[in-house]
Amino acid sequence: MDYARLLFGFNGRTNRAKYLAVQLALLTCWLVLWLKSPFGQWEVLQAGAVIAMLWINAATTAKRLHDRNRSGWWAIAVLIINPLSYVYYALFFGLYFGVDVSAAREMLVVMGAVALSVLQTWMVIELFFLIGTDGRNRFGADPTRTLLQAPLVPHPQSFGVPDFLLHRAGPVARG
Repeated sequence: MDYARLLFGFNGRTNRAKYLAVQLALLTCWLVLWLKSPFGQWEVLQAGAVIAMLWINAATTAKRLHDRNRSGWWAIAVLIINPLSYVYYALFFGLYFGVDVSAAREMLVVMGAVALSVLQTWMVIELFFLIGTDGRNRFGADPTRTLLQAPLVPHPQSFGVPDFLLHRAGPVARG
């Protein structure tokens, strides 16, 4: 597996499993930077880590969108909507806990929070739950097709796994 191409390149496709693994690793890095700040007084290294994580997030999101046969430019919308939603949530919870804002502004903040919640929910469904385009699309070959076409080679040593778990589930062929 070419990790440099997976993490830093914007061409090609990636499936849900790889995308989820990268996003969980990025989330872990964000939490470490936010909670522990291991770099201490080295703000330059911390800023470099944040820039690298943003790049990796944009690249893997673009490739995941390619797998859904969408333009990678939609990754910019994903990267804008997420932080914007955090601002709206902060305002929304601030209003809940008694921040003094006029009624019109309050309604605008609530409507924006609802709209961003809907957009964010659709982004999660699109990126994490919907399968990619079956077969080749305009962005490249199906990343799961090569895994499915590999022949099943029985392992010489048995690990106690029943035979029915080793084969794909489906109706039994009667001859």
